[in-house]
Amino acid sequence: MRIPLKYPAELKIILSRIASILFITFLPCAGLLIVYVFTAPKIVEYYDTKEKKAVLDIFNIPYHIRERKIAGFTFKSIDKKDIQDVFRKNITVEEPKATWEVQPAGTQTVEGKPKSEHARKFYKYVKDGNLQGIGFVESKIGYGYNKSSTMSLFICVEPDMETLKGIEVLDHSETPGLGGRIIEDSFKKQFIGKKVRPRIFVVKGKKAEGANEVDAITGATNTSRGIEEFINDAMKEFWEGQRDVKW
Repeated sequence: MRIPLKYPAELKIILSRIASILFITFLPCAGLLIVYVFTAPKIVEYYDTKEKKAVLDIFNIPYHIRERKIAGFTFKSIDKKDIQDVFRKNITVEEPKATWEVQPAGTQTVEGKPKSEHARKFYKYVKDGNLQGIGFVESKIGYGYNKSSTMSLFICVEPDMETLKGIEVLDHSETPGLGGRIIEDSFKKQFIGKKVRPRIFVVKGKKAEGANEVDAITGATNTSRGIEEFINDAMKEFWEGQRDVKW
């Protein structure tokens, strides 16, 4: 019995369509891979520079700012190379053995041995032989309005280990115009000089007057409470983790 010629023709059409689908799928994947290869180092450099800039800003260490005038307008930009150089000359980076992991809110723990390969780094600034403060970057999930996203802060304390030298928001997913106002200087500057032992409070409905109180952001209660819990949990871990560390 002879096989009709239409079956090889249909098979050829099917294989052609499969090849077309694979090719169409491959193109965007290849494009994304190429974009990633070229942008990944830039993204790493961006966050590294942002973190070092935050450290220098909290310690009030000056660095070069570029200014360009175009059509009567002045545009300012940071000098990335200078930030790297100034940071390297002034800041000491240390990694004590106790490490922390990014965990859901309320489940943070500290152990003597590293729980992951990502150890928390401490940033020290010593001027004229005197310690000016110690800071660290903390990233946590489950704080603020968006409970599924990660929030990152640079928290810096005075040598007494219980007075805030300042905070800087490095990353967040809060709502612009509401919780997103945590990046505004008017909010962040409230924390300078505030006591974090035994804990700090973000107050709503009244003016913050206590040595450990700051004003909440209007219309962003969840974010304000999230920042409060974030700092208190981070400082609790910090105190527990540095018991045996000699600064």
